[in-house]
Amino acid sequence: MNALLTETAAKHTTKSSIEIEPLLNEGYDSLLDDSDSLKESSEADVREELPIHSRCTQVVSTRQARGSEDAFQSYLRDIRVFGRLTLAEEIELGRRVAAGDELARRKLIESNLRLVIAIARRYSGTGVPQMDLIQEGNLALMHAVEKFDYRRGYHFGTYAIWWIRQAVNRAASDHSRLIHLPEHLAMRLRKVRRIAAQLSQENGQDPLPEHIAEAAHIDLDEVVDLLGLIEQPVSLDMPVDDEARFSLADTLEDTMAPSLAETASQHLLGEEVYRTLALLTTRERMVITLRFGIGDGQSHTLLEVGKELGISRERVRQLEVVALKKLRSKLLEKLGNSV
Repeated sequence: MNALLTETAAKHTTKSSIEIEPLLNEGYDSLLDDSDSLKESSEADVREELPIHSRCTQVVSTRQARGSEDAFQSYLRDIRVFGRLTLAEEIELGRRVAAGDELARRKLIESNLRLVIAIARRYSGTGVPQMDLIQEGNLALMHAVEKFDYRRGYHFGTYAIWWIRQAVNRAASDHSRLIHLPEHLAMRLRKVRRIAAQLSQENGQDPLPEHIAEAAHIDLDEVVDLLGLIEQPVSLDMPVDDEARFSLADTLEDTMAPSLAETASQHLLGEEVYRTLALLTTRERMVITLRFGIGDGQSHTLLEVGKELGISRERVRQLEVVALKKLRSKLLEKLGNSV
């Protein structure tokens, strides 16, 4: 896979650098002169990338707490001292790197750190800390130094950009979502989001899925599915009030517990049952209560009720029949009155 990516990068660098040169100029000439402009970039600028499957083991230290704004600004100040190299200087450094010169390797890396920032800024809308993206880009930059073929005679930046862009893209895809998306799906999603942002900027309003599908040349159903993936999962532990007294989970209904309506209905039914049982004699009421488990939910056999009341099981059966007739008569009477 590394060999394939190296071949792909080399193939692109032999072509015209019309698409790459503006980014290089931005990274070297103007990026650090106005660091506030970094905050204005949009995720709509993100382009489709190639997947990466390798990482360099060495790390370019930022010497600051990762992800904080102070660390980012401090990092910008630190790398201001590294100037841009000429083509001849890059070729010479590349030759020395191939010969094992560690100082040449370091200088080639340091002179292209601005290029990493220029690429990482395009992913500022993904929710991943800027310093995390820069760190991943720096790893790819070092890997590009090892793979750079100075004999081809092109700028190192036009080659390194492919390694840096796909590394930063992978970092943004892996860490900006709680649920990881396959790379091919993430690429389609980025395309839809980019086109949606472009249409929104052109028309001044959010585009409909139909318009996005037409502009992206993608089936409408697929666009609808991709737009549904934009929504990020929400933690059930997230507080829903300013004082963090309740979490989102506290507001969810317990499907195993009865609802308020069911509880009220059962309460009213219980009151009606006890009012109806009051029409029976004491012994009849006890027989019905024990036989059907009214109150404790534990029903009893004729023999058990007989032992409880000190009468025969036949007598219990007779009392049950009489009591049920009374209850049935009362129920029919109520139904007749309601009609």
